Order: sequence, then C-alpha cells, then structure tokens
Amino acid sequence: MKAPALQSPHLPAKVSSYAYSRRSVFSWRTIIAEGDAELLWKELLRLISRHHMVRTALIGQRQSSSTITLITLQDLTQDLYLLLLQKNRFNHYIDSQMTDEEIEKEIYQIELTNLLIGGLRRRRPENYRMARRISGVLETDPRFRKFKQPRDRKARYRQAAEVIYGLRDWEDGKSLKDNGTCQERITSIPMRRRNRRRTGCTGEAQVIVSNQELVELMVEIFEAIDSPAPLKVLRNLALSKLPVYDPVMNTIDDEFNEQRQGSHFLDSIAFTSESPEVLVLRAEEEKLGRIAANHFLSHLSSLVRDNTARTEKVWRILWHIYFDPTEPSGQEIAELVKMSDASVSDYRRKIEAELNKVKISKAAIMAFSEELDEQLIWRLSLNEYIDRIRRISETQTDIEWMKTEARRPRDVTAIVDLLQIM
Repeated sequence: MKAPALQSPHLPAKVSSYAYSRRSVFSWRTIIAEGDAELLWKELLRLISRHHMVRTALIGQRQSSSTITLITLQDLTQDLYLLLLQKNRFNHYIDSQMTDEEIEKEIYQIELTNLLIGGLRRRRPENYRMARRISGVLETDPRFRKFKQPRDRKARYRQAAEVIYGLRDWEDGKSLKDNGTCQERITSIPMRRRNRRRTGCTGEAQVIVSNQELVELMVEIFEAIDSPAPLKVLRNLALSKLPVYDPVMNTIDDEFNEQRQGSHFLDSIAFTSESPEVLVLRAEEEKLGRIAANHFLSHLSSLVRDNTARTEKVWRILWHIYFDPTEPSGQEIAELVKMSDASVSDYRRKIEAELNKVKISKAAIMAFSEELDEQLIWRLSLNEYIDRIRRISETQTDIEWMKTEARRPRDVTAIVDLLQIM
C-alpha cells in the first residue's frame, strides 16, 4: 500500500472517526526525537487497539471454541514496533519533517494495515485467497454491479468491505434486507466439493473452486437472499459454502467437540496403546518369524539327507532341548530318543550351527519360537507326552510348572543367543 499524496482532497476523510476518537495528547515528533521507547510503545498500542481488523480478529477469537490465544494486542504492538525500527521509519518521519497527524496516519493506515494483512495471509492462506477472489469476481464479472449506499448511510473512503453488490438485472431502488437473516436464506444452497487432484498454476496449492463455479455460487446466493448486500457479508456467505481448509491451532487441553464432551486432545497424546501402523508392522514381523520357523524345520532334514526317521529324531532333540518343560538333561534326552549321548551332542551342535544362520528381526523372535514349538508338537504328536507331564506336575510339588505354560518355550533366551538379530 502506497502513501497518498499530501495534496489529495480525500486525505482528511481517510481516517476512521472511531480510530481517532481518542487522539494522543503527546507529540509523535517529540516522542521519536527524545527516544522515549515506553511512551512510543503505548502510543502504538493505542492505534492497534482501534484498528478495525484487530477488533474483528479479537471478536472472532473470543467467539471461537478454542482456548488458545492466537493474537494479542501486546504481541501486535511489539511486532509493529520492531517493524518500524527495522525499516528505519522513525528517522524518516523526523528527516522528512512530517507532522504528528501525518505520522499517525501513515502508521495507522499503511504500516499497521500491511502488517495485519501479512499476518492474515500467513495464518489463513486459503481464506485470504478466496476472499480476494470473491471480491475480484463481484467487481469484474458482468452479472454483478455496485449499488448505491442507502441515504442514511455515508460512504466511507477506501472501505471496500462496505461496498454493496447485487445482480445487474436488479433495479437501482431494490431495498436492502437485514443482513442477519442472510445465513438462514442460503441453507438450501449445497456445499461445494473440493477437487483434491487439481492444483493451481504453481502446483503448490489445490484448486478450491474454479472462477465459473464461483460466479455460479454468487448468483445462487444473490437469488437466495433476494437483496443487495455489503461485500463483507457476501464474503462470509460464500466462504460458508466453500471447502476452505486453514489450520486451526488448539491447545491439548481443549475438548474435541460438543459431541465428545470430556474428551481432550491430551487424552489421545497420552494414550499408551500402539498405533495402527505399529500393529500392522508387528503382524508382518510375526508372520515372517513363523515362515522362518517352518523353513528352519524343513532345512533340518537336509542334515540327515532327508531321512524321515532321522529327521524325526533331530526334531525331537530340538524340542527336548529348547521347549520341553521338564528340562531334561542330555542323558535323559538320549534315553527318550533312543540314541547315544555322543549322537545327541553332535546333533545339538549341528542344530545350533543352523540357528546361527537364521537372520530374523527382534520383533519376530517370539513368533519364531512359538511356531517352532507348535510345529514340533504337531509333527511329532507330543500332545500325549505333554498331558502326561501335566498330570505328573499336579502331583509333584518339586516340579514348578504351570498349566498355562505347557506349550510355551522353556527358554527363549537360549534361542535368542543363537539367532542373528537384524
């Protein structure tokens, strides 16, 4: 925004009477010349507190359900103060011999307005972009035109939001209806859908609505309200029917919505259960572990040249070493499989060597061990053996073995030490 010429005939009417209803009792030139930072900060706060964009933002913030404070007068004052210092505007005001009124007008109308518009563009980019497009459509499309202000309302200089628009076919004397009922009249207008596959010319933003669709929407709004309306009202009505997605900041203490009262964002953050992604990954790892167990058992048969009887003995030795809840010794295993101690020791070394070749992730170790136990019990028909051990354990107190652990690996750590964990 450029500063207007001092000879402009519109200059006296440019500043809102509300903004200057409480003029400063201090001289801007004196404050700047003396370098009184505290008083200068207070004067900037006075201007900011009376700017129409700030008041609108504060009202919307109070009406919002969010408890987070997105904008404060003190923060805006500090931003404006630093901005003027960085641009060296204070020295410029003194060097150019501007009057107090000219300094206040430039800060209020140019510097502060540009700061607020820039902040709005950053916080609500899509809302800001669509508001500009709505204004452009109403101003340039031949189906719309401006209407004169009512006689009891004075036109305000450079207040585009107060400009009244309507359909070109309407007569000049068409009456203005109450703006408060406009939202109810457009309830029958459908919400526009967003095409997520289309992007703008730069490829960085999605196309919310095309120009032709926006013109059709404005025509539907005018036909529904059947009255000319100010630009700011038309913007709000159009934005309520457009899929505008701007990020909204909320504190983790806020409630989700009215339907889920008592549920806070903090609850989801502090929730200790695993995410669906973690559960899916874990299921895949367990599946890989079970597949590796079946491949391992099939590979053990190659140690005995695919001899069925000897393969069964190797499986029995594997099960008794790592999964037998009675924890038999090497001699007891030899008696169970009817082999010598040396043969059992030799097969044990070969089994451990094959386990060292298995590459498996840490998450799949338990699934690998459980699958080995289940497959060996099923292939060797060890259910009767386990039931007999269970009955013995119920009568012998010196064997500490619970029923629920009958089919769990006796010592998983023994297998973990042998596997190559990826």
